[in-house]
This record gives sequence, C-alpha cells and structure tokens, in this order.
Amino acid sequence: MSAISTSLPDYERHLLIALAVFLGRDPEVQARACLCMYLRQAEPRIMAQVNYYAHRYGVATGEAMEGYDLLTLLADSPQSLREVLPDLGRVHEDQQPDVFDSPGVVDQPAPNP
Repeated sequence: MSAISTSLPDYERHLLIALAVFLGRDPEVQARACLCMYLRQAEPRIMAQVNYYAHRYGVATGEAMEGYDLLTLLADSPQSLREVLPDLGRVHEDQQPDVFDSPGVVDQPAPNP
C-alpha cells in the first residue's frame, strides 16, 4: 500500500482503494488522479478565491494583479503573497489537529498558509 493511501482517514482510504482496484491502478496513482479531478472540478471556486486575493494584492501594492498572474506567483513564491497580505487566514490553530496531517505533524507549529 502506498504512503498516500495509508495516511488517509479510513473511509477515504477504502474509497480510494476501491477506485484503484476497479480501474486497475496503484492506489497512489489513483490518489493523484482523484486530486487532479477534484482540482479541475473545483477550479471555478478556487479561481474565485485567487481573483479575490489578486484584487487584495493589487490594492495593497498599488499594482494591478490578474488572477492567473497571482496563480503563477503562488506557484513560484507563495511567501510573496504572505509578505503583502500577512493577515491571510488559517484552516486550523497551531495545536488543533487536521485529519489530513501526517502523524507527528500536529506536534509541530503549523505554517501560516
């Protein structure tokens, strides 16, 4: 079993393995396929957030920023956005566990996304 499939919560791991078996894929390959499918389906929602933060970036810096330009900036240098918008939210507090964290990660300070 792959590292990805063993680190998932039980129900999701079982669903992933079922898909992998039905499609004749390794569970890790199926996990990547599932992630890609989810990201493509969620693209409008994700890009709405990217466009919102591109606007906030532009207001903060006085430089116009388009969504796809911010998407590239995030891929190349996510810290650049954090420097301009240090008040970006977080999903969890430092000591609050996230079901998707790897074992032992919860004990370490969480990075500010």
